[in-house]
Amino acid sequence: MAEHVRIMFAAMFREITGVREITEEIAFGFTIRDVLSKLARKYGKDFKDIINPETGQIDFGTLIIVNGKSIRRPDLKLRDNDFVMITVPFGGG
Repeated sequence: MAEHVRIMFAAMFREITGVREITEEIAFGFTIRDVLSKLARKYGKDFKDIINPETGQIDFGTLIIVNGKSIRRPDLKLRDNDFVMITVPFGGG
């Protein structure tokens, strides 16, 4: 049986994809890195640029939240029915 994750896009990522949310089929053991690669093939290189090539971590210019928790490690394994949000950090004054 296939596994799925819900991915919500906000800010510039919503503009890039043209949608607010999608459901993606994932294989067992898929990581955030795998999902970002899949999104890069589907929507363009902006998703590939999320991982900083120097640090190997998620760039500070992007906020990825998995099931309500902000993450920086792209090797985080996803599970069936996980909820991923991809946006940019925001602040207030």
